[in-house]
Amino acid sequence: MTANGPKGVAVQLHDWFVSILHLTEGSLFSVAPEGPHRDAVVLDTLRRNARILSRAELDNDGKLYSPLCFFLAAACRKLGASLAVGHWRAAINNVIDVQHQLVSTRDESDAVGLDIGSPAVLFKREFDEAIRQSGLADIAPYLDKDDREVALGLAINWGMRLLIAYALECSRPNGSDRKDLAWVASMVRPLVASVPRTA
Repeated sequence: MTANGPKGVAVQLHDWFVSILHLTEGSLFSVAPEGPHRDAVVLDTLRRNARILSRAELDNDGKLYSPLCFFLAAACRKLGASLAVGHWRAAINNVIDVQHQLVSTRDESDAVGLDIGSPAVLFKREFDEAIRQSGLADIAPYLDKDDREVALGLAINWGMRLLIAYALECSRPNGSDRKDLAWVASMVRPLVASVPRTA
């Protein structure tokens, strides 16, 4: 397995996200000491970015990158969840599969006049629904506490996939050494190109 194969890219995305977690813990969440006040800051961060994301339209400029990263970091902290290399590999594979499936059905969807949307659009719909079910959006939740936590876990799942698909669809060039949205795209794009398309 090469460093640029699916497992190697998943390792790099995992390491990148660990640095996101470290940054948010040392800056955003550290405005309050560990304990109930820190938990409140994490919850505020989670709610604020969930609202931003659920109200936002997808763009090609990467405007959702920061709120999506802040959301994922706060959601993982809230649930005490850690994203392993396997989670990132599954997300990468899912995005690639959906991308190729949509390409293979484009003529069929055009023939019946249905706009299915891009992979980022599909993942954003699922992400938004999980946000609503988790009770983080403006709509009153109808699920109990345990089910809302399951919905938050699903939001993390869809958020990872949205991040990858969104990166691939944004038009920002990767012209620096920063590990940002363009870097995520530069990691995954060769994998998309290397998978044979099915008819």
